[in-house]
Amino acid sequence: MTAFHQTSISAKLAKMAFLALVLVFCACVSLSDSACSLTLLDQGAEYCVDGYDNSKHPIGSTWTNKRCIGCTCSPEEMKCCDVVGRAINLSQGCIAKYDYNNKCTFEVFNPTNPNMICSYDVVGKEFQ
Repeated sequence: MTAFHQTSISAKLAKMAFLALVLVFCACVSLSDSACSLTLLDQGAEYCVDGYDNSKHPIGSTWTNKRCIGCTCSPEEMKCCDVVGRAINLSQGCIAKYDYNNKCTFEVFNPTNPNMICSYDVVGKEFQ
């Protein structure tokens, strides 16, 4: 085999390894639950648009939408973060009930056995 062929094979293997790494990274990102999102605004924008209900909010405003996502609108960007965490890894038979109406809270319980103590983890809330 010539040096050219060895270099070509090495380059192909390196490219394949890189693509495999990118694929693994993309899978991890899609499985994660992000607490915040950032949307860059066009220069000169006069308002931010909430992605949940498409409501418009003036630059400098802060609000919490009906899905308990708090947003801040600045001249450059709109930053939105979960106000309430999301329950994951619940004990078998347990469910999470979210109160989006006024408290932005949740409770975890077993509907068939109210005396059972449920264990769970929380993701997605930005702690300040």
